[in-house]
Formats: sequence, C-alpha cells, structure tokens
Amino acid sequence: MDFVERLGEAALRALQRAYYHALGVLIWLILLLRRAGRSMGEFEMRRIYPIFESRGVDFRDYLVLKAQLLIFIYFITAVVYIFGFASSWAIPVLVLSGVGLLALLGGQLRRSFGSEYPPYRDFFSAYLLLTTLLILLRFAVPEVRSGYPYLHLLVVSVLGVVGFTLYFRSRYSRDYTYGRVVRGGTLARVKVGYDIRAGVKPGEHLVHNDAGARKGDLVKLRVERGLFNLRGGRVSEILEVVEGEGEPE
Repeated sequence: MDFVERLGEAALRALQRAYYHALGVLIWLILLLRRAGRSMGEFEMRRIYPIFESRGVDFRDYLVLKAQLLIFIYFITAVVYIFGFASSWAIPVLVLSGVGLLALLGGQLRRSFGSEYPPYRDFFSAYLLLTTLLILLRFAVPEVRSGYPYLHLLVVSVLGVVGFTLYFRSRYSRDYTYGRVVRGGTLARVKVGYDIRAGVKPGEHLVHNDAGARKGDLVKLRVERGLFNLRGGRVSEILEVVEGEGEPE
C-alpha cells in the first residue's frame, strides 16, 4: 500500500511539474509572439505602408487590402489542398494566413474602423469560416456517389455564399457613402475610401454637386447598386456636406 501511495504521489508531482513547465512555455511563447508582433508592426509602418501612402492609399484601405490578400491566399491554398495538389506546404500556409487574418481582424482593423468595424469583421470571418468548413467537409465526406463526386462541396459553397450575402445585405448594406472633395464645381471630383457596406472601391469619382460642396469638404454621397453588384457600387452625386472645411474655389 505504501508503494502505491508513493507511486501516486510521484505521478502527481510529475504531472504538476509538467503542468507548470507547459504553462511557462506557453507564457514564453505569448510574450515572444507579442514582441515579434510589435517588431513587425514597427517595420510595417516604417518600410511597407509608406510605399502605399506615397501612392495615395489611406491606411484603412491598406488594411482592407491586407485582409483581402490574406483571405485570397487562404482560399486558393484551401482549394489546392482540397483537391490533393499539395500537402507538404499547404497546411503551414493555411495556418499562417488564417492566424494572420484573425490577428489583423482583432488588432489593426478593430482599432482603425471603430464603429464601422462589425461589417468588416463579419465579412472576412464568414469567408474564413466557410473555407475552413469546406476543408473539413472534404475529409469527412471525400466524395458523393453521383456523376459529380465533389457536388456536395459546390452545393455547400454556393449555399454558404448566397446565405451570407443575404444576411450581410439585410444587416449592413446602405445606398450612401462618404468622401472628401478634391475639386469643387458643378461636377466635383471626390475621393472615397473602401466602403464594404456600400460596395464602393477606393478611388476618385466625378459626381454631380448640387450641394455646393467645395474642395476639402467631407460629403455624403449617393451610391447606385445593381441587382448583383458585380462591379461594385457607383457613386453618382453629393447628397450633403457633412463637414464644411472647404476652400473657396
């Protein structure tokens, strides 16, 4: 009996040491990742973003571009992996791009977009989740007995995209956006950023200016959208001046 008790105590001590050791390693990894993240962030702001900034890209548009790039890499790698074209390098790429996107959503995007953050969070998270679901489904049900063995993947992906599109439009979609007047006049030139709710891409647009907006004004803009919005929303006219700091023409 004494032997059994001593063995139990030794096993308990070993488990405690293993637990504290694992906890120490986890804390070390978290601190290391945080330090690496700060270093990467400083490098990005000093070396990478200035290249885009010099070309007129706002910081928020730059963050959306990063998120689009990460979800694109994740999706393409997932497709390659699902159909068996790669295995050795696909998993690390999936992990890195997926973790990178989640870190971006929970960090820079959350801080930069403020009250406008939820639509971007839902959009990128949904497509990350849907792609991950397709990977899991591919290995849970490799093929179906039909003339199209991967028909189930197609059906799930189409239903997922349509379902999320309807949800996103009903909750977040709007027919207006905001921009800054670059040049006034009857036909004004306005610069807008990426607006996922209005389906507007960043750039400058020529719009009707019946509101008398001047250069430098922040304005509210009407956005016209098609049935499927394949090419994005079209900025058509200035509705009102939101912040009048414009210069006389």
